[in-house]
Amino acid sequence: MLAARGGEPVARRITPRASVAAMFLTLGFALGLWSGAAASIVSRVGVSAFAYGLALTLFTGAYLAAMSWAGAIAQRFSLKRTLIAAALTAGPALAVLLRADQVVGYFILQGVFGFVAGLTDLTMNAAGARIERSLGRPILAGLHGAASTGIALGAALGGLLAASAEPWIASVAAIVALWTGAAAIGFALPADRGDPIGAVALDRPARLSRTLVAIGLVIGVSIACESAAMFWSGLVLRQEAPQWAQWAGLGTSFFAGCQASVRFNVDRLRARIADWRLIEYSLIVATCGFFIVAGRFGFAASIAGFAIIGFGTGAVVPCGFALAASRPGISAAVGLSTAAFFGSFARLPAPLVTGSVADALSLSGAFLLFALLLIGALAITLRTVGSTAA
Repeated sequence: MLAARGGEPVARRITPRASVAAMFLTLGFALGLWSGAAASIVSRVGVSAFAYGLALTLFTGAYLAAMSWAGAIAQRFSLKRTLIAAALTAGPALAVLLRADQVVGYFILQGVFGFVAGLTDLTMNAAGARIERSLGRPILAGLHGAASTGIALGAALGGLLAASAEPWIASVAAIVALWTGAAAIGFALPADRGDPIGAVALDRPARLSRTLVAIGLVIGVSIACESAAMFWSGLVLRQEAPQWAQWAGLGTSFFAGCQASVRFNVDRLRARIADWRLIEYSLIVATCGFFIVAGRFGFAASIAGFAIIGFGTGAVVPCGFALAASRPGISAAVGLSTAAFFGSFARLPAPLVTGSVADALSLSGAFLLFALLLIGALAITLRTVGSTAA
């Protein structure tokens, strides 16, 4: 084992919380690399906006499937081992995806990377939740802030590397990042006995709760909008200014950076503003950002629009999950799993619909559709969530 100054093992200098934060940061960095390079990959492979939307749908479906099965997998092999194996596999999967140049291989790699990334996502969140319980204070919002920071950094680098003379460096960076996160988990996360962490059975009252369904739909719309900002911003900026293709990752970078600034402070905001009211304010801000991007006012204005979307979506998921977990008469686990289940109704079809609208009309039309979806989510919050929580 590596030794630090004074003979103290390195593992003891890394706390479990720090190791999980490192995993959030490195997975975010990897997703940012992919997002920043997406426009170059799509151009190299030669797929249309519709086909890109279909590939993202495959990615999303595999991601959600992995999150659903993660509980059973971790119960069989333990949470720590599952997280390490998923992160170690995600590195090479993303590395090969970043170098894809054939349509069939591109689609297959989207599914493979989606599955291992979803498995990493769920297990690292479960590890973070366990540490939060042991500490007795909220840390999950900050961990998600670390992920958003990683996305911001990775997106800027991914766009630059994908348009450079040495695009293979992005693949190396993906492997190094995810393997570094896996190493931190291996050094510092305590071993577990494979307790179940997901796939919670939904009882009938939870499934039929109108408020929980509403919360889930709002969360799903918000995540679908986050995904649109991450995975379509490069194509938007490349269309706005083809001569600045190397800067196509800046949309995701500004989006994720602004989202991180909110998530690092969301717990302090929640102490002053009710969760449902904070969701309302956030949805209004995010809607304005999508209208700006849809308006195609220029490269700089679009980047500003993505930044505003980041500010607007930053608090929705943490506040939404807090509301779902605190519903009276059901357990927190059932509330969260119910909300996540209904959230998938908005998340899964969003990429394919975006690609279809972009092909039939334009990317501006697709982003206008997201603005309208956010208005619908705001109406749901005002009518159902807010009236119940008030």
